Amino acid sequence: MQLNGYELSDRHNRPSVTQKVALRTFFINAGAHVDPYDISGVTVFSKLDNLSPTSLIDSSTGLLKNTLTASQIKMAFGVSGGVGVPHDGGLNDDGSYRVTSNYLTSTEWFPSYVPTTEASGVYRIGVGDYVCVLDGQLDLSGAYYFNSSSLEVENSASAILDYLDAWTVKFAQASEYQVMMNGFSLYNDTFQAITEPILFTVTNRLVNKHINLGSQIDLKVTTDITIQNRGLEEATKAILEESALRNAQFKLQKVNEGTVNLPSRVTILDYTDTSGTITVTSDNTMLYDLNTQTIATESNASELGGTTGTYALTCAYSILDQNYVQGPFYFMIK
Repeated sequence: MQLNGYELSDRHNRPSVTQKVALRTFFINAGAHVDPYDISGVTVFSKLDNLSPTSLIDSSTGLLKNTLTASQIKMAFGVSGGVGVPHDGGLNDDGSYRVTSNYLTSTEWFPSYVPTTEASGVYRIGVGDYVCVLDGQLDLSGAYYFNSSSLEVENSASAILDYLDAWTVKFAQASEYQVMMNGFSLYNDTFQAITEPILFTVTNRLVNKHINLGSQIDLKVTTDITIQNRGLEEATKAILEESALRNAQFKLQKVNEGTVNLPSRVTILDYTDTSGTITVTSDNTMLYDLNTQTIATESNASELGGTTGTYALTCAYSILDQNYVQGPFYFMIK
């Protein structure tokens, strides 16, 4: 994925210890993405050292223990507006509550991501969509402010291990803070040396075939990667076949067949319009959030011949040093 133009490796795409790793989390309530009332911070721990939740969580509060030490905490991320103060949802000097839901559009609380050794921390991508960047290319450090603790933590999540990222959040004003645990792993077998060029075979398929007008739905393009090199070991092939897609882009066009006064293809979205907005899952499925209601408001809507009809989707992406353009794939809006 991309964040402010910087390429990040998603947590599920076998990130190495020297990459910028996106610790991305989605918050969902009643089937809809929601912004929590407050995100207090994110703390990274070694999973091997904490196989039981009781090693991290205080059973009386359900929060991280106040006895945690800097050696136990591998990395800490705080919300920018909370730097220097305990981020506990208290009151600011002006009487407003110091919670993230009151500052979703604030560039002080949620600045644009820029790589830096000081991890300001939690970045908001969209509704209910947040990310921290564990940058293995920098001497990263962050501040830990929980349970009356105040620690400066240097990033030590730099070994080839399994990790836990603990998000301390408050979902509603009347609720209590709670800890949500996720996991990720860092690898070293992403570094490989082979003695021949890699022979990729890549196949894509558009899952969506019919979409009702008025829907807002993810366009889903699956990817199957096969390595044709007979001389490579199966274990090496398996790793290479999990190679993550990069620079994913979509081009969407309306198809006007059998018309005289309309262009045969009308571009709704070009590659540059979708750059950085496509989500790639752990199995290299590409997702683009298409709102069919906005198609009729495009500047060239008069050339569409109506919103319903046949559409063509072309996808472009990179794997290693190879660039692919696949499609077009056709679907109907009806």
